[in-house]
Amino acid sequence: MGLGGFIVVALFLAIILYILATEKPFQTRKDTDSAGALLAGLPKVAVTLVKAPGEMTEALTPKWQADFTQKLQDQGYILLGDYSYASMLFFWARTFLSPDKKSALLMVNWVEGKDGGKVIIPNLEIYSFDGNSFILTACAQDGAAKLLTGANRPTPDQLSLHLKAVFAESAARPIIEEHQKRLEDWESKGAKVRELTKENVLPSLSKIFS
Repeated sequence: MGLGGFIVVALFLAIILYILATEKPFQTRKDTDSAGALLAGLPKVAVTLVKAPGEMTEALTPKWQADFTQKLQDQGYILLGDYSYASMLFFWARTFLSPDKKSALLMVNWVEGKDGGKVIIPNLEIYSFDGNSFILTACAQDGAAKLLTGANRPTPDQLSLHLKAVFAESAARPIIEEHQKRLEDWESKGAKVRELTKENVLPSLSKIFS
């Protein structure tokens, strides 16, 4: 091998050594090096829930949901109103406070289509909170499920998700019953479930949506 060959081999070995020194391909990566950790370090965008336009919710609320709203109120649920993200009118959440003050129930209506052909896809989300965490029982179509709680995607222990929309009271009732059972189990394991009020429901939701 001539001088030129030795130079090529030397350069090749130098490149390999540089890659090993800088990239460390054989080193076990810590969790903090994962993509999830990198994303967690990004600044969060504040999400504010505001009153949804009455003309939209009154015109588009499905009849079964209007009837169910009245039944829930008769059973002690407190209707807080219809809310959406500020400046976004493609959905609204009809929000209730449960009779035991331990859960926030949201009937979330996604608006699909244009004027004259709008279709409402209703989901159901029920949240309960303790000091540092929350549980969520939800029934949502596949696309909307990907948006649940935004950046703070719940863990499997926090979230019980049914991939289907809720088009009737008969579909909503089992989700409410399931959440109540999960809530009782959560408390039995030591969770100190936060008492919700009209004043703290929206801030609690906004915090995990952000």
